[in-house]
Amino acid sequence: MSDQEAKPSTEDLGDKKEGEYIKLKVIGQDSSEIHFKVKMTTHLKKLLESYCQRQELGMEEEDVIEVYQEQTGGHSTV
Repeated sequence: MSDQEAKPSTEDLGDKKEGEYIKLKVIGQDSSEIHFKVKMTTHLKKLLESYCQRQELGMEEEDVIEVYQEQTGGHSTV
């Protein structure tokens, strides 16, 4: 196999050239969607780090966080 055959040509990429942007949609476990516009050459690690950054909770003075103990099962095994 020659080097020419191993590398994809610009014709194989269609209209997409190096440096162009693509739009990606990341869907979270809670079905939330976040849209990204990234270059074709951007590593997915950069997108992952951006997605995983902490977000503000929007809490204000005197807000309350309620905590409950996890309950598993539904009946006694006696």
